[in-house]
This record gives sequence, structure tokens and C-alpha cells, in this order.
Amino acid sequence: MDKQHEIEALKCADCAASESAVTDLLPSASLPIPAEALTGWPDGSPEERGFSRRSLLKNGVAGLASIYAATRLDWGSVWEEVSAQAAEPMQRSLVCIFLNGGEDSLNHIVPIGPHYDAYKASRPTIWRDGQSGANPADVPSSAGRVGTKVMPGTGGTLAFPNIVCAGAGTGFTGVDGQGLDVLYGDGGGGAGSDLAVFPGTSYDNATRSHFDGRDIWFRGTKQMTQTGWLGRWLDLYGSQSNPLQAVSVDSSLSKQIRSNTAPVSALANLQGVNFSVPVDNTSIDVTQNIKSLSGVPTGQGNDALARSRGMFGLTVDVSDRLRALSSTAAGAGYPNSDLSRKLQLAAILLGSGLGTRIVTIDWGSFDTHGGQIGSQDPQLTTLARALTAFKADLGARGIEQQVVTMVFSEFGRQVFENDSQGTDHGEGGAVLVSGSAVKGGYAGEFPGIPDKTQRDALSYKTDFRTIYSAIVGEWLGGDPQAILPDAGKGIFGGIQRYDGGSGLFVPGTLVK
Repeated sequence: MDKQHEIEALKCADCAASESAVTDLLPSASLPIPAEALTGWPDGSPEERGFSRRSLLKNGVAGLASIYAATRLDWGSVWEEVSAQAAEPMQRSLVCIFLNGGEDSLNHIVPIGPHYDAYKASRPTIWRDGQSGANPADVPSSAGRVGTKVMPGTGGTLAFPNIVCAGAGTGFTGVDGQGLDVLYGDGGGGAGSDLAVFPGTSYDNATRSHFDGRDIWFRGTKQMTQTGWLGRWLDLYGSQSNPLQAVSVDSSLSKQIRSNTAPVSALANLQGVNFSVPVDNTSIDVTQNIKSLSGVPTGQGNDALARSRGMFGLTVDVSDRLRALSSTAAGAGYPNSDLSRKLQLAAILLGSGLGTRIVTIDWGSFDTHGGQIGSQDPQLTTLARALTAFKADLGARGIEQQVVTMVFSEFGRQVFENDSQGTDHGEGGAVLVSGSAVKGGYAGEFPGIPDKTQRDALSYKTDFRTIYSAIVGEWLGGDPQAILPDAGKGIFGGIQRYDGGSGLFVPGTLVK
């Protein structure tokens, strides 16, 4: 790596410490989540059982959520509202996946056809194998070079790299039926076309700073505000007593859901516990043996042993409940990755009737100043597989039609490859929006490859606030002008599709 790019990469390593979490606000409380809450209160609602702090702990804790609230929340009132919401039909929800570090969209949504020659010339070593001309075709991957699959509905101008596509012979290492091309379908926006692609998305006068980029995307405005765009939505339209309405699947709270009054939370994992013993450099699961042992009666006067066996039995019971909860997800074909674990937890929360409307996920390391192919490509494959598995998981839980997922990064990369076979900070990145309620296809115009003498990065054709506005006004419900400070000022307009369609969502799914 040359000295210039080494210095820039080191600066970006420092940036990584900022991440996307709230750092100037501490949680106000920890909320134990009972295993039975995640299984739909099978033994009756909290009110019916005389819910209390003691009964919560007695019945087994599945996880601890860090609560951020302006006022103190009583556990009892929280679970009373949660159980009441569980009795109602699931409301529309949003999952936001932030690709940390500035993801290179040009090797993710590949320009082909009229743009291909300029694209390839700008990237001497990291280019994808595609075709130029009026009617480009799919190109299989070869040793050391990733091929491409033409995206229908783009007029032969864009393609997916084969590493994110399903099917034999593409170079994709996942299972058939998983891939961005499967979600995208025929690109017509009808049934089975559930992925909308915006290949050139940003905002005016971008600084190419990790700090600025994240904060602007998370606030939903270039104005300095303490709250996130989804936090403001929760303040106006959310609950004032249910912190599980918005969950950051992380140890810290995302800036996107930082609110003024609405309680929100962070939850890193569910604490499933198994018992195991080491045997010949491996571990043998003895959880069910412990369960049998815990049921053996103790003699009179042996209270300590009775308490010990009772505690073991409780632990096994919680473990069994959590195992049952995740069994559907385990069969959905998730790849073994941190993103999969986060999405699996998101699916459990959304499907458990906890009143969860918003889930945020921060994932990846896309600051590819050097060695981009080796770093970016495995992550793109994981992303494609995990998104497809997540959709299948939600479908198995019967809630997929109520969930929309958005994938974005703080900026794209420069068009031109640097001396370290990587790319530096740019603009005009990609946004993906998926779900059966989404009108899939070529939703935002590709800005074209610039002349290096005039510009080193993509310009943008879609202001990201346009997408936010559609999500608020057409999906979650609410007034975009009350959420986005710049709405109504002529800075950005509505969704202007470039595939001949209109809008972001299927007409029958729009908020009435």
C-alpha cells in the first residue's frame, strides 16, 4: 500500500471507533425479557398471572435489553402494554441494515452496456467481467474473475456480480434459491420482484467523511439535531411506554432511533444456555441429562440441593424455549455469519408480538482502501444469502408481508481504483429496499461513469431523503414533513423511477 493510501486507511481505522452508536447517552435501565414473552405468553398474559419483578425473574430471562427512556419505566406497565400489543395484528415494520465503512456500489451493482468500457478502464485489476454494447448477456465467472448477470428492466445497463446470484455456475457459493437476483426477480415490480435498487444515492455537497456521512444519514437531515429520523417518527407516532418498539440489535443504541421522549432499546443477543462437558477435544451437549437430573426429588432437609436442582431445571427450560423459538430460523438457510445472527434475532423479535416496529443493524467493514476484492466479495455473498434467508424466515413466521428491509452505507467509493487495488471515499452509493410490499426493479437512475479529469466519484441521482420520505408516508404512516426537516423545501422530491413504474411500494400496500 502506498504512503498516501496507508495514511488515509489509518485515519479510517480511527473513524471505525465512532461507529454508528449513541455515545453521549447511557441506558436508563435494563429490561429482562422473559422467555415466555417471546413465545407468546403461553401460560396467560402478565396481568392474569399477577406480573411482578419477582415473577419475571422466576419464570426465566431470555435476554437483557438496554433501555433508553426520558422517564422511568415500570416493568409491569411495559409488559402489560407488550401483551396488549401482542393481542393485536402485527403493524408494519422496518429493518435498517447499515453497511459500515462506505460500501463500493460499482462492484455491487455493476455498470454494463454503454457504461462498461469506461467502468473497466477505471478499475485495471478489480473490475467485474461483463459486456459492453447494446445487448449485453450474462457472463459466467472464471478463475480469478467474477462474472455478471444482467438485471432485467435496466435496458442492459446494470448487472449483479455472480457472487450475489443464485444458481450453479455463477461462482456463488450459497444454495440455490438465495441471491439478490432471486429477490429482484424480473424487475417488473410484481409478485416475486421484491428488491428495489437505487444505484446512485447521496445528498448535496457530501464531505466524504465517515463521521458526517453517518450522522447525516442517521439524522435524515444535514441540520444538527440530537434525534434520529426514526426516533422522531417514534416520538410522534410510537408508544410512550414500550421500549421494544425500536431495537438496535447491538450492545449500543443506533443514532437512527435516538428519540426525545419515546423509549427505545438495544439488545445484542438472547442468552440461550446449554450444558456441555469436554470429551476428546470436543464438547458433548448434556442439557437434557441435566433436565432429567433436576427433576430427581431431594431428601428432607436438603434445601440447598433442592434449590440448586430447581435453578438448573429453570435454566434448561429457558434454553428449550429459546431453541424452539429459533428452530424456524435455523431451517431458513442462513449463512454462518454475524449478520445472520442479527437478522435471526430481528425475525424473532418481529414475530414474537412484542410491538417491535423498528430494528436497526450495523454490520460489515467496507472501508476498502486496499485489497478490495478479498475484503468486499465475501461480505457481499454473505449479505445476499442472509437477506434471502431473512425473507424466507419471515415468511415461515407468517409476517413477511409486514416487514420492509433497507440496506445502505454512508457513501460509495471513488470510481477509479487506487494503487493498492482498492478504492477511496466517494459518493453516490447504492440503497436496496426489499420485501413483498416493495415494488422491485430499477428504482433509481444510474448517474453514469464520470470523466476522471472532471470528477473522481459518481454523482447522485436519488436524494436518500426521498426514500425516507416514501418509507414514512407510504409504509410506516405519518407526515414526512414532520419527520424530515428538509421536506417541503424543494431540496428533494418524490421517488422518480427509471424503469417506467412509479412509487416504491405495491399500490395495495400503501398507507390509507
